[in-house]
Amino acid sequence: MEETVPPQDQEQQEATADGAGEKPTREKPTKEKPARARGFRPDIQGMRALAVGMVVIYHLYPSLLTGGFAGVDVFFVISGFLITGHLLREYRKTGKVALLDFWGRRAKRLVPAAALVLTVTWVVSRLVLPATRLADTASQIRASALYFQNWQLAANAVNYLKADSAASPVQHFWSLSVEEQFYLGWPMLFLLAALVALTAGSTEQRRARGHHTALLLAGAIVAGSLWYSVYYTNVNPAGAYFVTTTRIWELGLGGLLALLPAGLSRRIGRFGLLGWAGLGLVIASAFVLSGSNAFPGYLALLPAGGAAVLILGGSAAGRFGPHRLMSARPMVFIGGISYSLYLWHWPLIVFYTAQSGRAVNALSGAAIVLVAIVLSWLTKVWVEDKVRTASLLSGHGWRSVSTALAAVVPVVLVSLFIASEPGPWNGHLGPDYPGAAALASKVTRSKVTPAPVVPPPAQIKLPTYWQQGCLLGDSTNTPKECVYGDTVHPMLTVALVGDSIAGDWFTPLQQIAVQRHWKLVTVLHAICPLTTAMMITSTGAPYTACHAWGAAAVQDLETKIKPDVVITSGIPGLSTVKYPAGGAAAQAEIGLGMAQYWKQLESHGISVIAIKESPSMGLNVPECVAANPTAPKKCAVLKSKAIAPDLPTVYAAKAASGTVPLIDMNSLICGRVKCQPVVGNVLVYQDNHHLTSTYTLTIAPYLEERLFAADKTLSRTLSGAAGL
Repeated sequence: MEETVPPQDQEQQEATADGAGEKPTREKPTKEKPARARGFRPDIQGMRALAVGMVVIYHLYPSLLTGGFAGVDVFFVISGFLITGHLLREYRKTGKVALLDFWGRRAKRLVPAAALVLTVTWVVSRLVLPATRLADTASQIRASALYFQNWQLAANAVNYLKADSAASPVQHFWSLSVEEQFYLGWPMLFLLAALVALTAGSTEQRRARGHHTALLLAGAIVAGSLWYSVYYTNVNPAGAYFVTTTRIWELGLGGLLALLPAGLSRRIGRFGLLGWAGLGLVIASAFVLSGSNAFPGYLALLPAGGAAVLILGGSAAGRFGPHRLMSARPMVFIGGISYSLYLWHWPLIVFYTAQSGRAVNALSGAAIVLVAIVLSWLTKVWVEDKVRTASLLSGHGWRSVSTALAAVVPVVLVSLFIASEPGPWNGHLGPDYPGAAALASKVTRSKVTPAPVVPPPAQIKLPTYWQQGCLLGDSTNTPKECVYGDTVHPMLTVALVGDSIAGDWFTPLQQIAVQRHWKLVTVLHAICPLTTAMMITSTGAPYTACHAWGAAAVQDLETKIKPDVVITSGIPGLSTVKYPAGGAAAQAEIGLGMAQYWKQLESHGISVIAIKESPSMGLNVPECVAANPTAPKKCAVLKSKAIAPDLPTVYAAKAASGTVPLIDMNSLICGRVKCQPVVGNVLVYQDNHHLTSTYTLTIAPYLEERLFAADKTLSRTLSGAAGL
């Protein structure tokens, strides 16, 4: 799994029973007035410090603390515990839950600081980030301010192109969205419990029954969400990381702790060794887990369970427990600013790497942490505390809720930018845009007049099949056929099969299909060449979805689609179960698996044409071109580096004994020595390895010529229509 940014809302600990937001007293606990009774637990501030420290170190040095992202799970449990405890106290005291007051406290606690960071982040983004990243950043800032960022990131995570893009400076707001959604829905549990409690007799009986009902309902929610988290993490690990439904159980687990009978909690809390066990589990998760693990699922039980056990046994009541360590003054200080620290640290990292062009090192990392702490302290003192304790807002539900309007500022700023953005480039090429023809003819190349690059790097338009959802996500195992070209009176049927690298050839094939009267059927799956080899995912697990899709796709080709010709290609460099380290051995195995499917299709009378894998630049070309508008050649890459030496299609063509022609279009993409980002004034790449539809359209005449030369079945349509 490609982890990005786990952010957190840390709920401000209530210092008083009603959670009005008084500053916690610093007096030491006494037998007459223990810290637990006063409602403030400094050890939980220490837990926050530990959690935010895990996340910050992970973002700065992911190889140093591979599971640091699990700090977000610790925050979830803490938030669920504190919020549920507050709701329970209010219910036990009044027999009801004042939703407006509850939501108002959440708004004034969380929104002003978040709105400040989002606004500053947008202003700095306009100054620092490449133009190609501004539209996506604006969209994510709006989603963050409106608290649906986690769902947007989940959609992006399963969108192959979006998953490949650079992290935005507000990507870490996803967990704020999860928590805000939790805050909206979780109080309903108490309302339902209160309704059930009406069946009891006395006031005390009703409140006791309501408490027990809330405990049962919370347990059911935790169990259901945990089950779904395990299930969906297996089905769609990329999207499962962000969605609310796979995360609610972690917040609910904290809620269950708060709902435990008081006597039971006190008895358990005396066992301080439990606290050490919980602390050990949390720390272990930072080292045992890694970004290659499918997460959350059952693995999240390690940090979340550890946090729950630490809460149970980490208070001052726990004998020989970790309370003194977790309540140390530096820990309490960092815990107190942890919310703002989480908000600030990630944008600083993104801006530093974008501006410097290099990864964070020991010195720059220390500087980022120092700046983040200063900004966080200032935000805590001058924004969080000022708003939270403002007398104008205290005790007034609607006034408190109105602080959520602070989010309007970043929303309006980015919405104005989005509205002013030009639409995608219209796709029309003039005489100064020969594209691939500049590589096909020395005469043409020498006469190319410099002109503005098209499409502009910030206005790249995805191929039609991609826009229409015809490229399946990497977790899907059932093929999807989409039909293009001449669908009324086709002379023959051509199927384009493979992954998004095969999909690069859709646009020219669609043009050829219309003019030559082919029905063009796409059968495409992200990161999945058509091969019998069992490949592995980025997590190292068997890529069963791709394997199942390939078998089903071939079955559909033979029995349902029945094309005259299959055109295929794929991405190089993947690894297999047999050869997890990749390299030539893995490429050869993938190639042999391709040849097996090719022979199977040929045995059913279906011709196969393979197109050699296209170059991979190893850098985001549109970003580089946008940063070097007058010197795009700075973004060129040596051909020997861009084109892998071991290509599966080459192995496959040899294994097929020459029955399958292998077309090489790379001479029309790269020059003899280098692969340029712009050829004939046309932008070649839409990212680091996918070709723009505009550029492939300029290759169409040459692709058509080579296809007809390679296959007699296609050549019989030469008389069916005028040439391109």
